[in-house]
This record gives sequence, structure tokens and C-alpha cells, in this order.
Amino acid sequence: MVSTERFQTLEGHTSDITWVDFNGNKIVASSSNDKTIKIWKRKDDGQFEESKEPPLKSPLTGHNYGVNCVRFSPFGTILASVSTDGYLILWNSQTGDQVVRVANPTNCAIRVCCFSPSSAILVTAGDDERICLWDISTRSLVRSLSGHEAMVTTCAFSPDSAYLISGATSGELKMWDARHGHGKCLLTIPEAHDLGVVSSDFNPQYEVNGESVEVTNGPLQSYYLLASCGNDDLVKLWHVKGGLKCSITLYHSLSGHSGNVYCCRFSSDGSLLASAAGDKTIIIWSIESGTIIRRLEGHNRYVTCCAFSADNSLLATGSNDKTVIIWNLHSYLGSPEPNNDSEANENAPITSSHRVSFSLGTNANLVSRWSVEQVAQWLETLGLPQYTDIFIQNEIDGTELLHLSHDMLLTMLKITTLGHRTKILRGVQALRNPLWQHIANEDDISMPDELFCPITHEFMKDPVVASDGYTYERQAITEWMENGNNTSPMTNEPFEDNRLVSNLTLKLLVKRYQI
Repeated sequence: MVSTERFQTLEGHTSDITWVDFNGNKIVASSSNDKTIKIWKRKDDGQFEESKEPPLKSPLTGHNYGVNCVRFSPFGTILASVSTDGYLILWNSQTGDQVVRVANPTNCAIRVCCFSPSSAILVTAGDDERICLWDISTRSLVRSLSGHEAMVTTCAFSPDSAYLISGATSGELKMWDARHGHGKCLLTIPEAHDLGVVSSDFNPQYEVNGESVEVTNGPLQSYYLLASCGNDDLVKLWHVKGGLKCSITLYHSLSGHSGNVYCCRFSSDGSLLASAAGDKTIIIWSIESGTIIRRLEGHNRYVTCCAFSADNSLLATGSNDKTVIIWNLHSYLGSPEPNNDSEANENAPITSSHRVSFSLGTNANLVSRWSVEQVAQWLETLGLPQYTDIFIQNEIDGTELLHLSHDMLLTMLKITTLGHRTKILRGVQALRNPLWQHIANEDDISMPDELFCPITHEFMKDPVVASDGYTYERQAITEWMENGNNTSPMTNEPFEDNRLVSNLTLKLLVKRYQI
């Protein structure tokens, strides 16, 4: 659990604080409607102070109107800021020098910016309802994405940089393909927050088919956890599934704030979520249990932003009271605070269209105590009763279950069907971490969609990757091109060339799959 104490209050801004971000554990950047960015450095005594000495002299000035967002790049070398003046500025985080200053193509106010985890792309968005993708290496605009019909207030990359989530004042969330560069909108959640989406963030922990399995053009199936918040006073957790068949499913609604929730940010290990709201409080949530760990009070006005340090030992929050507060987080064993006003208390059901029963008792510690008979019963709940005898014969108890691998299932337990092995391992993964309980309940595990050609919808025998980044059956895509089609059947964008590259990893998987 986490105990907290108010460590330090940072004063100096002359208007509302709009954003805070950590660079590692010792540097904090804050942006404000006073048109400036302040850099706070931690001294040897542990206290933070504004950086006034060369080479980095704070504040950073360059915007003509309020600065709405400031973000450090994942490697900490660049600081990005965006403003109501319609400009994006990239700063050298070591010296404070401007690297580049570019205008929004429409000259409209920019409200938010976000780096991809790979540091290759920076996204900006704002009043013009568009999302701009900027190439960091060339400092040029790559693509502008259209689709929202209201101000875009938030953008967040998945932890593998494959997908982009955006939210708008209309209340909708959109999921975009960020991997192949064509900016295809994959799906829309129309009323994610009915009074408007304000902020979103991806949990840095994610799963790929319950293990690290990748093909040439990306993972077969990837699972992420997304947090969003809005003007409905709620924080929502969503299961996001990537792959050819993408989905966003509401997993949990967290109620505890009594005002608009302006910001939500995950800790670097994914175990905690902080939310900042108009009720002048910050809530720290446990992702494992869905409970309130701590409610922090200290600001005199709306709390607009929050950010964890890299080692999760500190939390920075900013407010309309013109201050930044640094909170010290201490780990200790204990119980979470009472959460009587929240849907997300320990005994409350999780809001989920999957009707998943969230149980704190289903974890690795308790599973390790399962008997052989209990493991056999668990197999039956997965719909695989045909393997109970072989598990019993080999005395697979809870401890052995948690250590199973694909190879052990195939060579020792003689489970030759890949889909069944995958289903068992997905179930084991869900037992280790209840957060991924949904992956044990996939209906289409026997034949992943990625094994079917998107043109013919038939099982592929010779999968190849085209220049659009998608995989097709060789004969189908060849006929597509020979019929005069020079655009991708998936994106409608022109092919760069007609080269087809064999997808060897997926081809191997096709051969291993037993129908």
C-alpha cells in the first residue's frame, strides 16, 4: 500500500498551472497560463528549487499565450510544449534552448501533446479537431488525422507505440493505427464520457497473446489497459485489444471525485493510477483492487494535472491555485482507505461487459496452493475437460500450473493443438494477474483472425506482407494488384511498391496450427 505526505510546495507561477511532468526523479517541468514553463531541480538535500543557473535557466519563454501542456520525451532529451498561440516548441532539456518552433497548420490553439514511447513521433491536437503527427528526427509534419467533430483534449500512445487513443469534448474516444503511418481510425467509442473526455493514459504494462509473440508486421493480439477521465466526475478503465480485430471494452468505472476529473496518469510500474479533479483533491487508485488507496488534499482550487516520478516515489500535482505540490509516496503493508462513496470498493462488482468476476483471492499466492483436483476443475471452467486426466496423471497442482509453458504443454502433456495450449496459458496469465482475466475468456482462440486473409477471409497458406504493412494470402493480393488496384484494400492509400515479402513468422505459425 502507499502512504503519502506533502513533501514540498513549489511557488513562482503567476497564473493557473496547466501541466506537470517528471524527467526521471529529480526534474519537474510545469506549464502555466502565465505563458511560461518552469523547470524545478532536486538539490542534494532532497528539496526542489527552480533552475536559475546556467546551462538551464528557468523560466522558459517563447509562447505568446498560455502554455497548455508540457511533456518530456521518453529519453528525457527533449521537452515539448504547446500553447493557445497555436505553436509547438521543442526545447533542449539540458540547456533550455529552443530546438524548433512550428505552427499548427491551421493556426488554431493546441491543447495537448504526447510523445510515442519509441520517441519517434510527437502528437499534438486541439481546437481544430485534428491530430498532427510530427517526426522528431526531421522535425516535420508526417500526417494530420481528421475524424473528431469537437476539440481534441487528450492523446495517448499504447506502450508499444502501435496505437494512438484520442478523446474530445464531444465525449468520444477514437483508436488509431499508429504503427504503419497511414493513420487509419480503427474504431470509435461515441460516449466514453457523456459530458466530454478530458484526459487519458495507457498503463505501461501490456500483454501479447499472454506472452511475447510477435509477427513481422506486429503482434498477433495485444492487450492494453487504458484510463480515461472526464466532466462526468468519473475515471474509467478500458480493456483495449489490438490486432486485426481491435476493440475497446469498458472494464471498470471508478467514482470517488465530486467534480470534473481533469487528469489521470499511471505510475511507471502500472500498479497505481492518480487522478486530479475539480473537487480540489487527488486520488491514488490501486489497479489490482480498484480501490482508493489515498485521497490527497492540499490545493485551494481545482487540481488540473498530476505526474509520477520515474521510480514512483514522488507525485507532482498542479492547480489553479498557481502552485505545484510534490507528494512523497511511501510503500508499506496496510489496508486501503474506506471508499464508501465509490463504485470501486473492495466488495463492489467491476463494471464490465464481459461480466468478469474480479476476486482478490484469485492470485498467484493462492493458486500455488491449489490441489491437483482444483486444477482439474479449473480446466473444466476453461472448456477443456478433455485434458483433466493428463493433468491428474502428471500431478499438476497449483504450483506446477503457474510454471507451465508452451513447450511443457506440448512435449510433456502432449497437448498438440496450439489453440488449446494458448488458451491454457492465457488462463494461467489471468490467474497470475486478475487485471488480465479477460484474456482467458476469448471465444475465438482456436483460430486467430491474423491467420485469415483480409481479402478472402480464408485461412492463409502463403502469408506475405505488402508495402502497406498488412499481411495477405499471396495469391489474393497478387490478383488484387493484377486487376489494376494500386491502393491498399485495408487503408485505401496507394501502395509504395508492388513488393511482397514472405511473413516467415506467421507462415511458421500457420504450419504449426492444427485444424
